[in-house]
Amino acid sequence: MEQPPDTTTNLFDHLSKELLYTILDHLNDDPFARKSLSQSCKSFHALEATHRTSLKPRRLEFLLPKTLHRYRSISHLDLTLCPCVDDATLKSLSLAWHSSLRSIDLSKSRLFSHVGLSALAVNCTCLVEIDLSNRPDLTDLAAKAIAEAVNLERLCLGRCKGITDLGIGCVAVRCSRLRHVGLRWCIRVTDFGVGLIAIKCKEIRSLDLSYLPITEKCLHHILQLEHLEDLVLEHCLGIEDHGLATLQASCKSMKMLNLSKCQNIGHIGIASLTSGAHNLEKLILSSSLSVTTDLAKCLQSFPRLRSVKLDSCLGTKSGLKAIGNLGASLKELNLSKCVGVTDENLPFLVQTHKDLEKLDITCCHTITHASISSLTNSCLRITSLRMESCSLVSREGFLFIGRCQLLEELDVTDTEIDDQGLQSISRCTKLSCLKLGICLMITDDGLKHIASSCSKLKHLDLYRSSRITDEGIVAAALGCPSLEVVNIAYNNNITDTSLESFSKCQKLRTLEIRGCPRISPKGLSNIASKCKYLEMLDIKKCHKINDTGMIQLAQHSQNLKHIKLSYCSVTDVGLIALASISCLQHVSIFHVEGLTSNGLAAFLLACQNLTKVKLHACFESLIPQQILNYMEARGCTLVWRDKTFEASGWD
Repeated sequence: MEQPPDTTTNLFDHLSKELLYTILDHLNDDPFARKSLSQSCKSFHALEATHRTSLKPRRLEFLLPKTLHRYRSISHLDLTLCPCVDDATLKSLSLAWHSSLRSIDLSKSRLFSHVGLSALAVNCTCLVEIDLSNRPDLTDLAAKAIAEAVNLERLCLGRCKGITDLGIGCVAVRCSRLRHVGLRWCIRVTDFGVGLIAIKCKEIRSLDLSYLPITEKCLHHILQLEHLEDLVLEHCLGIEDHGLATLQASCKSMKMLNLSKCQNIGHIGIASLTSGAHNLEKLILSSSLSVTTDLAKCLQSFPRLRSVKLDSCLGTKSGLKAIGNLGASLKELNLSKCVGVTDENLPFLVQTHKDLEKLDITCCHTITHASISSLTNSCLRITSLRMESCSLVSREGFLFIGRCQLLEELDVTDTEIDDQGLQSISRCTKLSCLKLGICLMITDDGLKHIASSCSKLKHLDLYRSSRITDEGIVAAALGCPSLEVVNIAYNNNITDTSLESFSKCQKLRTLEIRGCPRISPKGLSNIASKCKYLEMLDIKKCHKINDTGMIQLAQHSQNLKHIKLSYCSVTDVGLIALASISCLQHVSIFHVEGLTSNGLAAFLLACQNLTKVKLHACFESLIPQQILNYMEARGCTLVWRDKTFEASGWD
């Protein structure tokens, strides 16, 4: 007689650890699924703990001794949600993961000093990466402490304005293995400190010196770095053409050079900086120099050049046309807000650079449908086209875009596109991002064309496209179930029906519905109960939204991080309910009539993970100073603004 199957046996016990680890790896993008799996049985719970190598705690309180004991192999620690990391915390973490920790992000943490950093550097001998950005109070003592981590390969000190050449010198001498160094806004670091880094750290691959008071004196040492690939000199106003002309060094390994906002550097300086850089692939010159024939001649020296950014530059007609004569075939070209782009030079550019994949012509106000026709005839491989506010492109011009069937990103915000244009664009079935804000000619019929063909759409922007109604939104939600980001702000036609349809988009993360006065708590409840991954919600000027909507969010939207609820009908009850959302970090509250100072104070005390709250200045004197001090000590920034009441408008 056949024996009945043994229902007590866990079939997963027969799978190897390697196979189970593979299953866990596939769940990395879904924290809910990974958590559910680990809680399903004791063996999975233990397996998940041994396999986990990265950790991003929502609150510092989660790093209890039992957590440190459970996760023994953490190599990547992200503390950007924990502003109150102090020296004692760093010491305990460094002892718990002394043999495994390789990288730590402290860019949003405020309370630690050089003492905690020293413990981290000494105890964690495998540490290769640390981010200390946004700590202007850190001094050379902190840099000296970090220098004890002799195996460091990546160091980011962005906006550490208290660190000087002395501290950087300590790092340079001890951390010779550094490959990536970020000193952006370290305004007390000069040529001397940068020179030391270049002399002592021969393995450097990338160097960010943006906004430093440096001159061409330190560049001689930098350009001798044999492995340097990325050099960022944004807004380094001390570097000028006449000084660069005397440079003798060259960097053959350089692949990317960023000279944005370097208004004292022209084609002569660029030629000096890039002498011998035959491997240069990307050149960023945003908001810097004039695009002339001399510049174009300089760029001809780079046979591997693939990306050029000239946004907000002054372009001469001859200079822009000369860009088309480059020996290299560009794949990315940014001409956003570049004065001088016309129907004369843009068609020539796209005809000679037929391999373009990304083109930005935002605010090129003089081009017409002729340029778009030439572009879509020539650049059939284009995947990203940004043409916001190209006001002279007629409706006819948008009919050509359908030729570019590899298009994944399209921005036609504030243009004359109509339903026929959308019908043509619907042929671009690979679209994942479509921005149609302030497109006053499109209707539901056009949106239905997109919905019927562009099922891969993840980002849809219909900001102030006032002729769209529930009918078009329902079609979009049904045809594009993978939507993650939606903006339908300032539309009087939108009702709860639209939100009910969007609730079927289970991957929805960002929803902006500000200025949609017909939306009620019923519609918001649909979103809250079904869109479990919702992280950002803008319901400003949704006057019908009240405490009921907030309670629904509190019950179901535990992943919510950012909410804007100005001008809503929320009272103390609704606001305090939101405090139960453990992920909530950013809140904007202006002109909420039902809110009192007591309710606001209770919310601030109860919501443990807040990092930034924007409030009307009228409350500042009404909240006890002890509470304000407590919020500051906890790492929460309170922004007080005396904003006048807005009956209606664009904001």
